[in-house]
Amino acid sequence: MNNEIDIYLTEFEGDSKEWLTTFVNYMRNKYPQLEEVISFKMPTYKLGSGKERNYIAFSVGKNHFSLHTMDFDYINILKEKLSRPGKGKGCVNVPFKNLDEREIIFHAIEEIISRKVTKVYGERSVDSETK
Repeated sequence: MNNEIDIYLTEFEGDSKEWLTTFVNYMRNKYPQLEEVISFKMPTYKLGSGKERNYIAFSVGKNHFSLHTMDFDYINILKEKLSRPGKGKGCVNVPFKNLDEREIIFHAIEEIISRKVTKVYGERSVDSETK
């Protein structure tokens, strides 16, 4: 086990584990510079700190995967794109059976990080500024 998230993932099986592992691996491969922690019992990736802080976090329910962030405006955009997004202010849900909606979530991660970087730093590289 590498860290607390790897230990956390051992608590799951089936669709829950597969979805969580897919998105944790995506973040690790695409954004290894982001701090990875367990926060509120969820794998969480920190974007900035202080009043400009944001995060991307993942959780699972009985039949769905959830993406969490403080980018509430983008959550509202996502709710228009997903078939069953749920009603949470800072999260959206994707039923496990909707594998095609994973691409929407991958794109959402990119947009949330890009929006964060642009808001804080202007038009700069995501890779250099999310550190």
